[in-house]
Amino acid sequence: MKTYIFECKKALDFYPISLTKPVFDIRIGSETFFDRICNLVEKKSIALIVREEISDIALEAHHNFTVNPDNIEDGLWLSGRVIWDKEAIKLLTEKNTVYICDGDVVAANLSSDVGAKWHATREFNSINNENISSIEINVKKCNYLWDILEFIPYTILEESLQFEPIDVSSFKDVIIMEPEKVFVSNSQLLPNVVINAQNGPVIIESNVIIGSQSYIEGPAFVGNGTVVTPLAKIKNCVIGPYCRVGGEVESSIIQGFSNKVHDGHLGDSYLGEWVNFGAGTSNSNLNNNYSSVKVQVRNSLVDTEKLHIGCFVGDHVKTSIGTLINTGSVIGPGSMIASPGLIPKTIPSLSWYVNKKFMNINIDKFFTTAVKVKERRDQKFSKAEKKLFKKLQNLN
Repeated sequence: MKTYIFECKKALDFYPISLTKPVFDIRIGSETFFDRICNLVEKKSIALIVREEISDIALEAHHNFTVNPDNIEDGLWLSGRVIWDKEAIKLLTEKNTVYICDGDVVAANLSSDVGAKWHATREFNSINNENISSIEINVKKCNYLWDILEFIPYTILEESLQFEPIDVSSFKDVIIMEPEKVFVSNSQLLPNVVINAQNGPVIIESNVIIGSQSYIEGPAFVGNGTVVTPLAKIKNCVIGPYCRVGGEVESSIIQGFSNKVHDGHLGDSYLGEWVNFGAGTSNSNLNNNYSSVKVQVRNSLVDTEKLHIGCFVGDHVKTSIGTLINTGSVIGPGSMIASPGLIPKTIPSLSWYVNKKFMNINIDKFFTTAVKVKERRDQKFSKAEKKLFKKLQNLN
């Protein structure tokens, strides 16, 4: 049986991260939604259903998988914004049935003919076929980026079960609280590092360097090749691969390949890839009147019903020194910010915000910088990425 990992129209509610990648490629812990599904089903059975505008990006990231197939087989359809587990997938046994959680279609088990009709409409959040029945199911569904932040403790706890605890004696001059919940693989913990796993596991992947006098409090994950600078304070965070991280970072996720290396506060936030925060860049994560934080998602202002919400920053965003980011801010991919004082809460994609004014971006200069940035990590700025950012420029 085939497994189709699909996006529905709500994928763009994960803006700005989902603007440049499929929703299932968003990081939810040490893994992405996609990685997690790959651990639960046979990889060779997987095909991917994505928005047409990012199909080239999906093909590039998943060249061993079929993207937007022409032929549909009997198969299991899994929403790319659900944190799937074995128990939930075992429930999806009824043929020609969709599974609904809180009003959203999150899965389906469909024959080839019914699946082909469902796929042709791309209306994955509605049921317009009399041959399809429905069943309510309870799964860990994410609707927005801040939902993923809420799941940090759960995802890290789940993922920690596949690791072996460290041998404390192998690390000199390092303070480790509850070592049975600390997992380190081939990495350097320099003298006077403190790791506190009392509130949740700490997972440190390979080739990581944790600088002296840094404090890491679980639940926390630090991805392969990342460098944590001395005196950093990291708590309840997911730091993706090949990042440079310093200062105070709390209850946040960094997708990967990004720099937040200097002092400054990052809290209750989600950063994409290839982001660079200048020295002293800080965000607010609490309204002064203690009201729930509202966030601009596409064309709507959404009440998160949460007191602590920071910022959501797309790929290839750059900030200058001393940038101040307001509570609930959204910064579109490819933007550059160099302005005193608090910046606007919404920065459109590919914007230059300089000295409190928006300016038209020079797309060729952006491409030149993007090429240089990725070359520094032995990566290439691809034709698919260039094509996508040109499309984004035309939407502004």
